[in-house]
Amino acid sequence: MTTTVEIPLEPLTHEAFAPYGMIVGELPKTADWQRPGLDAWKMRFDAEGRTELRIMRYHRQAPEFFTMERHVTVTESRMPLGGARAVMVVAPITDNADPGSYPAPDTARAFLLDGSQGLMLWRGAWHALDCFTLDRDFSDFAFISEVETEDEIELSTEAVSRERTQVANYLEAMDTRFKVVDPNGIALPGRL
Repeated sequence: MTTTVEIPLEPLTHEAFAPYGMIVGELPKTADWQRPGLDAWKMRFDAEGRTELRIMRYHRQAPEFFTMERHVTVTESRMPLGGARAVMVVAPITDNADPGSYPAPDTARAFLLDGSQGLMLWRGAWHALDCFTLDRDFSDFAFISEVETEDEIELSTEAVSRERTQVANYLEAMDTRFKVVDPNGIALPGRL
């Protein structure tokens, strides 16, 4: 019998998200570099291949899934456009050298992206394949990744493990599905 793991939605905070990546939004008071009329902050972004900027459009769908993925050669970045609110599901980094080292299902976490913050996922951070949009039929995100990783993913419409991306199909491996729930109503006025 299939088990459904309910993942409670939680606010996106620096402390809570630190094991998976970093929040891009609220900046430290002191810039890394300045000149008259400009302050600049550096964000750590790693890629073994060529960096690529895309626009990703996530269509509204139920926040239910059974597959996660991780990218072992690139930091992945998602920045909401136009105030798009969405839910991002992540799970802890496991041994990148072992494609079968899936995180335990009960370690998955769901974070509310409020439309003013983006995020970067560390190499090897597991995540749901999609962001789950709130309030709209679709949400657009500026998406920074690696050409080689994205080309590899686009070889198939099915999520499959390859050299740069590892896929965890929890339904096949553990007869488990995931569902994001909002017991504290933090997504209001959006609905899950």
